[in-house]
Amino acid sequence: MTRTFTTPHFQTAYDRMIEPLALPGELRSGAAPELTTVDQMVRGNAVIGRFIASPALLGVKVRPTGRPVRVTAHFRFDSMSLGWWEQRVTTPGPVRGAGAPRLVLVRSQGKTRGAALLIRPAVDFHRAATGVVCFDLQPEELTAEGLFVFEMISIDTGRPAWASAVPAGSVGIMMDLIDFAEVEGDREIGLVSTGTLPPDPGNGRLTLGAGYFVANPGDRDEPRRWIAHATLVDPVLPGPRTKFAPLVDPVGEPIDSWPSTSLDAKQRLKRGARRAARWVVPVAAVPAARTARRRVAGLKRRLRRAAKRRLSARSMSWVSASLSVPRALARNPLADVMVDLVSRNLVQVELAGIGAGATPGVQVRARPGAEIEIVTDGPLRVPALVRLSIDPSSLRGVPGVDDKTVRWDLVETES
Repeated sequence: MTRTFTTPHFQTAYDRMIEPLALPGELRSGAAPELTTVDQMVRGNAVIGRFIASPALLGVKVRPTGRPVRVTAHFRFDSMSLGWWEQRVTTPGPVRGAGAPRLVLVRSQGKTRGAALLIRPAVDFHRAATGVVCFDLQPEELTAEGLFVFEMISIDTGRPAWASAVPAGSVGIMMDLIDFAEVEGDREIGLVSTGTLPPDPGNGRLTLGAGYFVANPGDRDEPRRWIAHATLVDPVLPGPRTKFAPLVDPVGEPIDSWPSTSLDAKQRLKRGARRAARWVVPVAAVPAARTARRRVAGLKRRLRRAAKRRLSARSMSWVSASLSVPRALARNPLADVMVDLVSRNLVQVELAGIGAGATPGVQVRARPGAEIEIVTDGPLRVPALVRLSIDPSSLRGVPGVDDKTVRWDLVETES
């Protein structure tokens, strides 16, 4: 007698069949059935989830079409990432704090696909830093089973000493979404990561918050080219370990001494409700209850008004701070000396590859208006870190420099 099995091996009749994600499609939630595998990641509902270790990965079931697939992964370094990282990374290190960079590597299907630098703004640090890595999968890389594997790894070893970053930088990073689509044209996003978002998306200016940026391989087999602009600014923040004096509100009270508005409001509201409940007399329950409700409603209104006043004062302090630092000079003294600095090799551009593979050299040319042009000797095969610096001693004789520091902005990133 011959038995015929109608289900694959290791599968039972109780297993739920999962439909693959059809292309084009997006993975936006950790509760999506297409997200079949997670390792060292906590699932979310409105987002995919957060990583809790390095390395970490997730697996998505995607329906292959026999054509190349473009994958665009969006992740975020927000305020909650700090708490998750502090709870799980207790090893002391030279770089810690809210403004410390996160340097992560992205792998998929066993291959390195790109890297990202995430830095929250030093002054307006309640804003999240967003990272994007975009890469293409060839038809043979997405098998008939359609399992797509996404890995995120913190770059803790093999990076140069000047590339400052916290250890286990992927811990706490939130995965927003992963977009899958068939390949159309060249990639336009994710080729450069500076750790900050452009303040004006129209001009595409990217500020180098850590003095270096990440360059990912492109689709074209030709040298890469970037144009950077140097500006003299007042020093912003000396370092992650520096303690700052508390901000002071207009009446002279330190803001840091204020209690937490939301927590304090909830506690005072509960105390007020308990006190109002004591006023209820059993003989006249209805009038007393109405009075208690009115008192609680009045207490809520007063607490809301007080919270708004405190939050507005705090926000105005942040606005004044953000407007005062960093403050660029009206006239850029570097515009007159940039050609001379580049000719004497005082403007340094260093390129270090991430992972195995040859990395090209770079050439630096001076441009009008305190700009430099950076051109590689060949195409990038692996992600690379690019650092820009000027010898401080060479600026001592430049009029108008004083104790200013140099801020670099990428103004053109296309090849």
